[in-house]
Amino acid sequence: MLPKYLLKFSEWLLASLVTSAARHDALIANSTKLSSEGRVFNIRNDRTAIRVGENGMIRGELLTFGFGGRIEVGSWFYLGPLSTIWSASEIIIGDRVLISHSVAIHDSDSHPTDPHLRFEQTKQILTSGHPRENPGVKTKSIRIGNDVWIGMGAIIMKGVTIGDRAIIGARAVVKTDVPTDGFVPSPISEPNG
Repeated sequence: MLPKYLLKFSEWLLASLVTSAARHDALIANSTKLSSEGRVFNIRNDRTAIRVGENGMIRGELLTFGFGGRIEVGSWFYLGPLSTIWSASEIIIGDRVLISHSVAIHDSDSHPTDPHLRFEQTKQILTSGHPRENPGVKTKSIRIGNDVWIGMGAIIMKGVTIGDRAIIGARAVVKTDVPTDGFVPSPISEPNG
């Protein structure tokens, strides 16, 4: 019995430390928590670039690039484990949004498509840190409405707007806008469907 309580206590302590550290890098409401695996990487070092509303749980990763990016999240937000929200432009997420595990929401290509520029960017990251000027990375804002559910393993590409109450199926790749109350099915056939 004691090992179980010690494990729960250590998980609580680590989550408290992770949440406290994240509040130094972002504006996170007091009622929002990070789990022990949650992370905030604000490479821009601008605390106002990442804002998260009340009553949220972050088990994944929020990241802004050195050359730009802004993440704004509403209240009652859940970000599942291994999910990433990476911004080089702007990602706006509404209230009551459920993002399952292993979801990727990225408003950029992360790296230049030109191989020479890509190598120069990689070399800079490895030797002196992330660039403070855009090295040729294509970016475009993402908007996600209220009451949206994004299923496990889905990918939301740059430039997409997802309307209120939309549902994105597991492992779907969203490259175009999704209307209010829209549904993007999983590309995987469901045997019990």
